[in-house]
Amino acid sequence: MEVPIVVLGGSEQERALLVSQLEASGLPAASATQVFSAGGLPPLIIVTGSEAAHLAAEVRDVPALADVPVLAVVPSIPPSAVAEALSAGATDVTRLPVPPAVLSTRCRNMIKLARRDATGAIELSKINEVLTTGGDDAGALVQVLTITASLLGFDRASLIAHVDGSEHAFVIAANDAEPLSRFTLAIAEYPEVGEAIRTLKPVLIDDVLFHPLTQAISEMLSSRSVRAIAVFPVQWRGRALGAMLLRKRNPGLNHLGPRGLDIGKLIASITAGHLRHGAVLESLRDQTHRISRARYEAERRLRGIDSLKEHFEAGADGVVVLDDAGRILFVNRAAERITGFARDGLLGSELVDLVASDGQRAQISDTVARVLAGVNVDAFDLQLSTTSGAPVWVSVSTSTVLAGTGAIILAFRDVTAERGLEYELRSTKEFLERLIDSTVDAIIASDLRGQIILFNQGAERLFGYRARDVIGKLTVGSLYEEGGAKQIMRMLRSTSHGGVGRLEQTRREVRIASGEIVPVSMTASIVYEDEREVASVGILTDLRERIRMEQRLLDAQQKLQLSEKQALVAELAGAAAHELNQPLTSIMGYAQLIERQSAKEATHLRAVGVILSEAERMAGIVKKIGKITKYETTDYVGSARMLDLDRAAASDPAIPLHVGEDSPEQEQTGEFHAVTPGTERAMHPSLAELVELDAKVDK
Repeated sequence: MEVPIVVLGGSEQERALLVSQLEASGLPAASATQVFSAGGLPPLIIVTGSEAAHLAAEVRDVPALADVPVLAVVPSIPPSAVAEALSAGATDVTRLPVPPAVLSTRCRNMIKLARRDATGAIELSKINEVLTTGGDDAGALVQVLTITASLLGFDRASLIAHVDGSEHAFVIAANDAEPLSRFTLAIAEYPEVGEAIRTLKPVLIDDVLFHPLTQAISEMLSSRSVRAIAVFPVQWRGRALGAMLLRKRNPGLNHLGPRGLDIGKLIASITAGHLRHGAVLESLRDQTHRISRARYEAERRLRGIDSLKEHFEAGADGVVVLDDAGRILFVNRAAERITGFARDGLLGSELVDLVASDGQRAQISDTVARVLAGVNVDAFDLQLSTTSGAPVWVSVSTSTVLAGTGAIILAFRDVTAERGLEYELRSTKEFLERLIDSTVDAIIASDLRGQIILFNQGAERLFGYRARDVIGKLTVGSLYEEGGAKQIMRMLRSTSHGGVGRLEQTRREVRIASGEIVPVSMTASIVYEDEREVASVGILTDLRERIRMEQRLLDAQQKLQLSEKQALVAELAGAAAHELNQPLTSIMGYAQLIERQSAKEATHLRAVGVILSEAERMAGIVKKIGKITKYETTDYVGSARMLDLDRAAASDPAIPLHVGEDSPEQEQTGEFHAVTPGTERAMHPSLAELVELDAKVDK
């Protein structure tokens, strides 16, 4: 249950009035007659009446209530009542009569401030505990900065260390960066930090756009979402160890107040106590001394080259002067522009730090050694890192002018665009070469003198030459029949074969390495540069296999036609033999019947014998016709030809049945054919009556 606001002093009606006003505004309150109350500490104590100052003093005399805010509501007379209440320990004073809205607002603000003060005390205790446990460890410092930013109402916080006499400072921790990430900054580029270190006083900037210290860099700060800044110097015994830099994206520092300012100073003081003899500052002091020594050596060398500085600065190329260890002694403005790094940030560092490739780092070391020995090195390419993150390619040349002073000069020019274009062209060229080589057809290109400049793998397969034996050694005319190349060029320049500069598909003959003439199908074109002929290219397809396939197809078609003709002849012969066999059988039957019924001396028997003889001859011919299985001819009258029955008749026993042969179906139906002389003569069923009559005559 929430502890109510306690109202002390005055009459019962005065206390009741205050309680009712508070409860009406949503604040729980209770009337009391004594300072002590049960149920926990109240969030606020209100003292009223003529004894308000005395009651405030009594409250402060109770240790448990020492931090509880006290509001004194005093009468308007005497005027000294306000001063007496404040002197007695009241947190705030107001005069009667108090409007309900004013009373509730004052009470809420006093409760909020008291709670914030309590929170601040807890956070300060936590910061002290973290620093006591972790010291100047990076993780502990980041935790302290996170607590500080949250407590004081800032978005970002960083701890900056500084060594006396140095123009640089070091960010050793930040709540928006990796715990172990440390980087150097120039004090001149952070005027607010420099001011705090110089004056040892907090620097409060309500809005960077309008403060004198930050107006010069206001656009840069605004682009980084920084509008308000607070800097607390981290000092120990009057000596600055660094500063605590707090930033937020919205302008205004009214939320900080005197209490927040005191908390910030206290946190900076606690941090200084743990940093003063820490390993971080010792390491930074050593690093600063090394940088200072390197800078001194560089300045000593640069004093001998002051006369060249103006020349370097006036040049469009970047210039870097290195010492014998590869450290940078001087950079001109062009070098700053190319890399994006400030001159102060580069001085004293090593050039190899800007190079990502191990091979190029070794090349720089070798270059330094050779130039110091008095030998200039041929121009070479380096890939340098930049502040934008995108590396640049530079072409580097050397100079031995300063080799006698232990320094070398490197001049470099940005060739990123050129190298990118070269890479694209090289990639395109390699792709086109792979495409041309993977093409099945032969592709040949030649210059205007006829010298072959392109001969792909398809051309090697077609002509039997190797590309290395052809390119630059043979002319394109040697690959065609006599005058063929000139004729193709005339066709290319004509408008009748696809337009000027183009040759539609045409059939030509080429001469391959073995001397054989090979038919090909080809197209060609002329390559122009600014409407000027520079080369010609032809694409050739070997037709030998296609011609062989066409010939095989033609042979197959002829064989198919012959087979169809032979099948037709066989079917026609079988049909003719079948149709002729029946009337021939009837003729022979009736002739035999006449012969048998006639007297032996009859004069017509000779004619009947001739009829029988010729019929038997015809039967033999019909039998040959029935055995025809192929188409064979022989010469006839003049140039005419006729079917050769003896050669066309098949000797295969599996041939169809013809005259004189009985099929199983014929045996079932009783139908028989006449056979040749000397064999059994059978008769067609239609002659049944003749057979019966012949039998009667014999009897």
